[in-house]
Amino acid sequence: MKKVAIGIVAFVVVAISAILVIGQFRGSDGERGFGKRGEGRHTGGMMLRGLNLSDEQKAQFEQIRSAHQEAAAPLHEAMKANREKLNAATANGAFDEAAVTAIANEHGSIAAQMLVAREKMKSQVFGILNDEQKAKFAEMQKDGKGGFGSMKGHRGGGKRRGMTEAPAEQPAN
Repeated sequence: MKKVAIGIVAFVVVAISAILVIGQFRGSDGERGFGKRGEGRHTGGMMLRGLNLSDEQKAQFEQIRSAHQEAAAPLHEAMKANREKLNAATANGAFDEAAVTAIANEHGSIAAQMLVAREKMKSQVFGILNDEQKAKFAEMQKDGKGGFGSMKGHRGGGKRRGMTEAPAEQPAN
């Protein structure tokens, strides 16, 4: 009887712990992660935080972000397809160096296009800032406290991976 009671208590503790852990990794809308992509991870709210954007600048930023997201969507799909090709080519320990090299070259090409698109967006966003905001933005980047590429440790952001995703997709890089 004692073993059954201990087993039940252990099961309840594990179940409650699992519920608490899962709850920590769900947004208020039930999506995985701490909110949806684009909500505070590497959005303008994060990369431009502290610059005191006017309502007009915020609207301009949102237009730039939205246009970039739309333009970059095919690149993200191409990158996803490329990963799937790599997974298929190397399934069950298979390795064809020529095939993997071709997939890697395609990956590099897509990554380069994503980098160009992101830098174009950065240039457009920088263009909506006034001189004071530009100076503060440059200082934040230098100090690693804000701006593009400041999301150290976040997917796609900071120096860890060179920010391979658009900052606004996010997200919160």
